[in-house]
Amino acid sequence: MPTRIKRRALCECDGTALLVVLIVLLAIAAWSSSFVWLMNQQLTRAGARYRSAAALAVADAGVHRALSILEGEAPDAPVPGRTWRTEEYAETIHVGSFEGQFTLALVDDLDGAVVVTSAGEVGGIVRRLRARVYVDSPAQLAALYGASVVRLEHPPAATVILPYGGVDAPWIQVAAGRGLWLAGPDVAINNPSVPFRAGSGPVDALPEAQASTVPPDPGPVRVWLGRGASVRLDRGSQPLSAEELRALGVNIERIVQTPGPLPAVPEVDGGFYRRRAAGNTGNAGTNAAAGKFLGDDGLARKHDSLYSVREWDLLLGYLNRPSGSEALQGIVYVAGGMTLDEGRRLQIDGGALITEGTVRLAKGSSLEVTHSAATRTLPGLVTLDKGELLVSPGATLRVHGLVYSQAFEATGDARVDIVGSLLAGGSGFSVNNAGASVVIRYDPAVLGTPGLLAPPPGAPVIAWVARWEELP
Repeated sequence: MPTRIKRRALCECDGTALLVVLIVLLAIAAWSSSFVWLMNQQLTRAGARYRSAAALAVADAGVHRALSILEGEAPDAPVPGRTWRTEEYAETIHVGSFEGQFTLALVDDLDGAVVVTSAGEVGGIVRRLRARVYVDSPAQLAALYGASVVRLEHPPAATVILPYGGVDAPWIQVAAGRGLWLAGPDVAINNPSVPFRAGSGPVDALPEAQASTVPPDPGPVRVWLGRGASVRLDRGSQPLSAEELRALGVNIERIVQTPGPLPAVPEVDGGFYRRRAAGNTGNAGTNAAAGKFLGDDGLARKHDSLYSVREWDLLLGYLNRPSGSEALQGIVYVAGGMTLDEGRRLQIDGGALITEGTVRLAKGSSLEVTHSAATRTLPGLVTLDKGELLVSPGATLRVHGLVYSQAFEATGDARVDIVGSLLAGGSGFSVNNAGASVVIRYDPAVLGTPGLLAPPPGAPVIAWVARWEELP
């Protein structure tokens, strides 16, 4: 009896142990299946992320390929790269162990930009990038560019060229096609010991915080000269090297001489700015008030910002009445030249002043064209039809953006403050600072100035990306 009872007990224990083992094995099998499924999902997701990152890199390579084409030759047609446009051009490249392909589309925009769209595909995953590119003249790399002679004379003439907008320094501080003339060693250019004043820029802090925003000390100047040009103390003096200029106390880093002429300034599409001004209704209220005040029905009914010389003279008179303080808005186009008479002032916010002729600022007058971050790429002042920019003694010129003219001259105790760059394309004295204070803070946003025509075939170009974004 006892033996039979023990055997029965052992049999019952064996059955329970077997059941426990089966349950444990089932749990392990379920856990293993979950683990294998989870690892498979992780590998799948990791692979998808890798292919997605690779597709983005391929799209990025497509944008850079487009930039190289715009600065060079077309890949599939006998045309210069700057004029090459396509709706679908593909190239295959390798990214690690994957084979990818980018597809390019290049189309022109109304303001002169080239819109580049690049779709990168790797392993069935597609990422797309869009870049807004301007094909610029290398002249736009200079803070102060004179196609002919740049002359600084009559102490205490002071010229200060500084960086702005996150760049360490302008690529070139001064470019002169036929020469830089420093009329005596007492004429200051980037002299750290000479005090200067500089107003706020388009992306600076609010006015109450601007007191703590101090411009950097002026650094050594890089000078870019055309073939046969030189740096002299005056017309009759001998050319001076950078070492000799430093011995005279001139704050200069180096002189770069090109084997040929300097790249020309870009041409301006005047029609583009006429259309922009014709569509600018931001000054309709000011026009109406001026027309009513002066008894001119035509000006009172005017809604756009495209002015004849007569309309402009009437508007300037209204803005400078004893109680006047209004500022014009947006792009303003004058079908003629402009003289801002003695003691008068003109202010334009968030836009530009475009004239078909010379702009003269008389003694004690003041012209301000300022931008915000949203309008930073607009030019500040453009004089078409070989117009010049002349700043008289005691006048003040403050401009954000590109200043473009045939020739620039500031005399006496005039004060010029530019946040952007100065391009003067005239064949005479391109730039003449005769005793004035000229401060230029180079803003690289000028490379994205709309309304500038691409240089002609054969001329050097640079492709500048003004904006870069990923598309959904």
